[in-house]
Amino acid sequence: MSMSTIKKLLWAAVLGLAMTSAAHAETKIAVVDFNRLLNEWVVTKSSMTALQNEFIPRQRDLETKDKDLKVKADRLQRDGAVMSESERTGLQKELAKGQRDLKSQADAINEDFEARRNEEGSKLQSQLVTEVQNYAKNNGYDLVLSVAVAVYVKDTFDITSSVLGYLQGRGDVKLTTPPANKPAAPAAKPAK
Repeated sequence: MSMSTIKKLLWAAVLGLAMTSAAHAETKIAVVDFNRLLNEWVVTKSSMTALQNEFIPRQRDLETKDKDLKVKADRLQRDGAVMSESERTGLQKELAKGQRDLKSQADAINEDFEARRNEEGSKLQSQLVTEVQNYAKNNGYDLVLSVAVAVYVKDTFDITSSVLGYLQGRGDVKLTTPPANKPAAPAAKPAK
């Protein structure tokens, strides 16, 4: 389903709710800025910090190899004129291979990091949608839309700051992963 079709369906739903609101109790409609929530949510920040920490060992290994290559390049520049032809050629080949390997390793790290960041981003977005749904249900909203699908929204309909306060106030919220099948705790024995 295309994005324009989804927008049309959402607006049809909004218009339908607006038309029926005269016959029913007041309809409570709001919008939320998911990008802002993702950028300011403490769970996002801690998740991204953990992700960066996951790649620190590989990055350090890359930096070590880069330093080794620089030492060899300095040696070639400093001592190249007094080296034998075969020694100089060998060092040049070693440097060229090392630079190719370093670039290949750096590209692999970047690709792996991007893949993991996208994976974590998807988890965060999914959890954020669930949290916004919970907020909406708990506060009696009939319809909450993403600000991204709205052409114009009065500031009074934007509940992003309220939702962010709700999220930040919930210290127990962590990125959910499917629970592992843990054995049940043994039942307590009755006292005699």
